[in-house]
Amino acid sequence: MKLTFHDTTNAPLGDPTSPFVVATLCVLASSCIYVLQSRRRKQPSAVDLTTFQLEDITKAMDSELCVVGTFPGSPDKVLLVLQKQKFGRGDALGLIHGLTLRRTHENDVYSNHIGVLSGDNDALRVTMIYPATAAHIAKHTEQRFYMAVETQAVYEDITLPYIESIPTDKIQWVYNILERTSETEKLLLEDRDAKTGFVLLPDTKWNAPYHVEGLYCLAIVMDRSIRSVRDLRASHVPLLENLRAKGLALIWEKYGVAASSIRCFVHYQPSYYHFHVHFTHVKVAFGISVGKAILIEDILFNLSVQSDYYERATLSYLVGSSQHGAFFQSLVNANVITL
Repeated sequence: MKLTFHDTTNAPLGDPTSPFVVATLCVLASSCIYVLQSRRRKQPSAVDLTTFQLEDITKAMDSELCVVGTFPGSPDKVLLVLQKQKFGRGDALGLIHGLTLRRTHENDVYSNHIGVLSGDNDALRVTMIYPATAAHIAKHTEQRFYMAVETQAVYEDITLPYIESIPTDKIQWVYNILERTSETEKLLLEDRDAKTGFVLLPDTKWNAPYHVEGLYCLAIVMDRSIRSVRDLRASHVPLLENLRAKGLALIWEKYGVAASSIRCFVHYQPSYYHFHVHFTHVKVAFGISVGKAILIEDILFNLSVQSDYYERATLSYLVGSSQHGAFFQSLVNANVITL
């Protein structure tokens, strides 16, 4: 599941024993208890977290708090990610217990919620993942990042086997969208062509659709054979051009944002290995760093110069010591990363 709140109540984050941390965990628990009892049924709009049992605080930063726990009667892990522009001091426990959640989105183990504080309409963005896997938890655990330089040989010997080892059920939520079994009400655009088709929808990171300067949309391709930029060939140029043209046209038509104010890019390494493209307003500052984002315009040019450019290219990217786990260790063992 995933959640969404907003809040201006202040509480220190650096100390795992702080009231804010304890309170946060309580909220998480209340929200998830019903999910425990009916995991595969439609979830209610309100989520109760008061019985949440805290196991670990995996990250405590100025703008983000990540906690892991369980609900009574189930060994399944619950991961909660709380984000706001600035965490301050205040009555954290009162914040948590005074929070009411209303579900706005659900897909597989993820759901989004709007959290309303009693006597206060400010919000805190909360993401809940339940049941959370070790990979989910690792992604939201404080860790060190390293630059990796991936040659064609490194990709074929290390990265590709890693990608192929990932169970397909890890991206079931993507297939739910493509098969129209989840999030159909969020779809902005559909092109069902097997080769050049895609769906476009708002990304869950864009939690205020009326705020166009925070615009963040996601295009997911129909072609399941494309896992990442490494699989792209000149034959995929029609797909990329179709996706870019229709996506930008829809964004202009619906939100009034011109193409010159939109970044269109992919991530490598991506968060999941089904090819998808990010459309963000130029004022969105996250997810665009060197070593992660590759602009669609650059991809199109490279494929026009060499049809198998991304099969042969040397690509550099960031790798997390915890988030990428065994993949990270394989890169270390091969001396691709030096600790």
